[in-house]
Amino acid sequence: MNPLTRARAEELLRRIERHSTRASKQRQTARLGEQADGATLGIIRSLSKALPRPDHELALALWQTRRHGARLMAALLADVSCMTQTALNAWAQDIESQDVCDLCAAELFTKTKNPLKLAERWIKQERELTRRAGFMMVCALAAPRAKTPAADLQKMLPLIKNGAADARPAVYKAVNKALRAVGAKSPQLSKKALACAEEICYLFENSRTALWVANNAKLTLTPKPAKRRS
Repeated sequence: MNPLTRARAEELLRRIERHSTRASKQRQTARLGEQADGATLGIIRSLSKALPRPDHELALALWQTRRHGARLMAALLADVSCMTQTALNAWAQDIESQDVCDLCAAELFTKTKNPLKLAERWIKQERELTRRAGFMMVCALAAPRAKTPAADLQKMLPLIKNGAADARPAVYKAVNKALRAVGAKSPQLSKKALACAEEICYLFENSRTALWVANNAKLTLTPKPAKRRS
């Protein structure tokens, strides 16, 4: 690593630590695997406004520190055009906390070429946070302002259905978010998502996790009856 880049990364880490509180948030991130520094996403976004973006060399240096706040910052600074498939897979396999996972999914991974193909590949992997990254990419690509074609989002519903019975919280909560996000994209997709929820209830009737995923989505997506005028 370039010594100048290392020095920049170390200075940025010191700034992150100065702006971070070390109480309950620090203990929470410590349990997730990355080295805790008390950083929150709000702090990281605020500090990133003063930095040129993208800065891929600095992003790589920050990522390699394995510090929680550094990895949040790396997700914001990385240049997707410099991320090869090998690098993308390496980052997905290296993620150790949900907030870093979700930020990478929304801010970096979805900006790749053919992001739904990448999401599909990761959804089929067994590693918990790699699979979550795939589902959170679907959420981001189904956001109201995203221009993902409805037909492409509909193709993700079978993967969502198959993932509903994964008992790991980081996964099934992401599955639920993905199902609701796809359904909220348009009236047509809402019907498809509700049908998917019904299939989940039928296929996984003995899975409490799957039933929660489906019923929560149905509660959100089912049209509310119009109020009668008095």
